[in-house]
Amino acid sequence: MKRVKMSASGLLHSIGLGLLAAAMLGVPGPQLLPAAFGPAAARAQPKAIDDLKSIFVPALPADAREVTAAVSAAKAGEAVTLRGYITADGLAADTATVTLAEAGKPAAGAPTVTVKFVDAKGTPIVGSLAGKHGLKPGAEVFITGKVDAADGKTTLTVTATSAHVPRASLPEGFFAAKPADDAKDVSETRKKGGLKAGDTVVLKGRVGGAKDPFVAGRAVFTLMGRGLNSCAENPGDSCKTPWDYCCETKADIAANSVVVQFVDDKGQVLRTDFKGRRGIKELTELVVTGKVSVADGKTVVVNVTSMAVVQ
Repeated sequence: MKRVKMSASGLLHSIGLGLLAAAMLGVPGPQLLPAAFGPAAARAQPKAIDDLKSIFVPALPADAREVTAAVSAAKAGEAVTLRGYITADGLAADTATVTLAEAGKPAAGAPTVTVKFVDAKGTPIVGSLAGKHGLKPGAEVFITGKVDAADGKTTLTVTATSAHVPRASLPEGFFAAKPADDAKDVSETRKKGGLKAGDTVVLKGRVGGAKDPFVAGRAVFTLMGRGLNSCAENPGDSCKTPWDYCCETKADIAANSVVVQFVDDKGQVLRTDFKGRRGIKELTELVVTGKVSVADGKTVVVNVTSMAVVQ
């Protein structure tokens, strides 16, 4: 029987700094996903705790609401996608039920979301999810499901249709409520020069610089300054991927961009995605705060400590 090989190329659509990110991170090629994550799995009906693997998906859902926003706005019967952290006692001992809040240790009276995993008849599945699928107190979880009950104030009950647990969680409070006032444009900062490793920077820019400016499965992307126009800003340009700045040279792209990454306490890039969080996608404008880890005259890499989406 002839075996079919899947190419490991394509994880990074390399252009300019995309190659740098891949080299620094040693990003492996994509793996073949198990059948549990295929289209058929989305239709599978779990019957027991061990069947729930079909519910847990590898892709981070876009535009997830924070717990407080979901609790205040969601209505019974609606579909909702939300993000939260499992509370200290948020894993039920006898049913597949999880409690989420905006922090792993929420303040008294803070809004919470109760997430139920049920069978085809709507009956809660028996057995605890503790320790399964990366679920533990403090874990970051994305849930998509149907709202069963909502009081608009402190509680929300959702029946999950899919769930995503990042391999590593961004810290609580990573996203700032509003952008810092002292942010400098990436292009402006790069043009002035003088950046060196260890410098603290507050930079403003747009996600872009490559056909795929995000590194799949890693907390890394490229941030472009206003010194260059995206293809969408060029009159008469009908480019389908205007964020790749394909009208510009690689040298100009490199000179007007920085690589943004989030690293853990050991200096390793976090194994999670930025794309989809807070609606972040290509050409989203962001303000990032962090420290320069690489500045060699051509490339600047920033280890980000906080981030805000510019509305």
